[in-house]
Amino acid sequence: APEVSITTLDIRVGIITDVKKHPDVDSLYVQEIDVAEETPRTVVSSLVKYIPLEEMQNRKVCVLCNLKPVKMRGIQSHAMVLATSNDDHTKVSTISSSIELLVTLIS
Repeated sequence: APEVSITTLDIRVGIITDVKKHPDVDSLYVQEIDVAEETPRTVVSSLVKYIPLEEMQNRKVCVLCNLKPVKMRGIQSHAMVLATSNDDHTKVSTISSSIELLVTLIS
Protein backbone atom coordinates (compact mmCIF):
# COMPACT_ATOMS: atom_id res chain seq x y z
CA ALA A 1 0.00 0.00 0.00
CA PRO A 2 1.29 3.49 -0.80
CA GLU A 3 2.43 5.60 2.12
CA VAL A 4 -0.08 8.27 3.16
CA SER A 5 1.20 11.75 3.91
CA ILE A 6 -0.75 14.61 5.47
CA THR A 7 0.17 16.67 2.41
CA THR A 8 -1.95 14.41 0.18
CA LEU A 9 -5.14 15.00 2.18
CA ASP A 10 -7.54 17.60 0.79
CA ILE A 11 -9.07 18.88 4.03
CA ARG A 12 -11.36 21.90 3.71
CA VAL A 13 -13.56 23.89 6.02
CA GLY A 14 -17.16 23.82 4.87
CA ILE A 15 -20.55 24.82 6.18
CA ILE A 16 -23.51 22.46 6.34
CA THR A 17 -26.21 24.24 4.36
CA ASP A 18 -28.79 21.46 4.63
CA VAL A 19 -29.07 18.36 6.80
CA LYS A 20 -31.68 15.65 7.18
CA LYS A 21 -31.85 12.10 8.42
CA HIS A 22 -31.25 9.41 5.83
CA PRO A 23 -34.65 8.23 4.53
CA ASP A 24 -33.84 4.56 5.17
CA VAL A 25 -31.31 4.54 8.03
CA ASP A 26 -31.96 6.27 11.37
CA SER A 27 -28.27 6.44 12.30
CA LEU A 28 -27.15 8.47 9.25
CA TYR A 29 -27.36 12.12 8.27
CA VAL A 30 -27.42 13.31 4.66
CA GLN A 31 -25.81 16.75 4.49
CA GLU A 32 -25.19 19.32 1.80
CA ILE A 33 -21.84 20.95 2.59
CA ASP A 34 -20.57 24.11 0.93
CA VAL A 35 -16.80 23.80 0.44
CA ALA A 36 -16.55 26.77 -1.96
CA GLU A 37 -17.15 24.76 -5.12
CA GLU A 38 -19.78 25.32 -7.83
CA THR A 39 -22.30 23.15 -5.97
CA PRO A 40 -22.40 21.80 -2.39
CA ARG A 41 -21.19 18.25 -1.80
CA THR A 42 -23.61 15.60 -0.59
CA VAL A 43 -22.05 13.87 2.41
CA VAL A 44 -23.45 10.98 4.43
CA SER A 45 -22.25 10.72 8.05
CA SER A 46 -23.03 8.56 11.06
CA LEU A 47 -23.19 11.38 13.61
CA VAL A 48 -26.91 11.09 14.45
CA LYS A 49 -26.44 9.58 17.90
CA TYR A 50 -23.80 12.15 18.85
CA ILE A 51 -24.97 15.52 17.48
CA PRO A 52 -28.62 16.66 17.30
CA LEU A 53 -29.97 17.58 13.87
CA GLU A 54 -30.50 21.23 14.89
CA GLU A 55 -26.83 21.56 15.85
CA MET A 56 -25.67 20.23 12.49
CA GLN A 57 -27.49 22.91 10.45
CA ASN A 58 -25.15 25.80 9.48
CA ARG A 59 -22.28 24.15 11.37
CA LYS A 60 -18.71 24.68 10.20
CA VAL A 61 -16.96 21.35 9.70
CA CYS A 62 -13.68 19.99 8.41
CA VAL A 63 -14.27 17.81 5.37
CA LEU A 64 -11.92 15.33 3.71
CA CYS A 65 -12.65 15.97 0.04
CA ASN A 66 -10.31 13.76 -1.99
CA LEU A 67 -11.98 10.43 -1.34
CA LYS A 68 -13.65 8.40 -4.04
CA PRO A 69 -17.43 8.87 -3.89
CA VAL A 70 -19.09 5.94 -2.14
CA LYS A 71 -22.73 4.87 -1.93
CA MET A 72 -23.94 4.70 1.67
CA ARG A 73 -27.28 2.96 1.86
CA GLY A 74 -28.25 4.16 -1.60
CA ILE A 75 -27.01 7.76 -1.37
CA GLN A 76 -23.72 8.82 -2.98
CA SER A 77 -21.38 10.49 -0.46
CA HIS A 78 -18.72 12.80 -1.91
CA ALA A 79 -16.54 13.51 1.15
CA MET A 80 -16.13 12.68 4.84
CA VAL A 81 -16.88 14.89 7.83
CA LEU A 82 -13.95 14.73 10.23
CA ALA A 83 -14.72 14.22 13.91
CA THR A 84 -12.99 13.54 17.20
CA SER A 85 -13.98 11.29 20.08
CA ASN A 86 -12.97 10.36 23.59
CA ASP A 87 -11.25 7.01 24.24
CA ASP A 88 -14.44 4.96 24.62
CA HIS A 89 -16.28 6.74 21.77
CA THR A 90 -19.13 7.89 24.02
CA LYS A 91 -18.57 11.54 23.07
CA VAL A 92 -18.04 12.52 19.45
CA SER A 93 -17.92 15.98 17.95
CA THR A 94 -16.99 17.56 14.67
CA ILE A 95 -13.75 19.50 14.53
CA SER A 96 -15.67 22.76 14.04
CA SER A 97 -15.38 23.90 17.67
CA SER A 98 -11.61 23.55 17.43
CA ILE A 99 -11.64 25.67 14.26
CA GLU A 100 -13.54 28.44 16.04
CA LEU A 101 -11.07 28.35 18.94
CA LEU A 102 -8.07 28.45 16.61
CA VAL A 103 -9.48 31.37 14.61
CA THR A 104 -10.14 33.25 17.87
CA LEU A 105 -6.60 32.63 19.11
CA ILE A 106 -5.02 33.72 15.82
CA SER A 107 -7.14 36.90 15.49
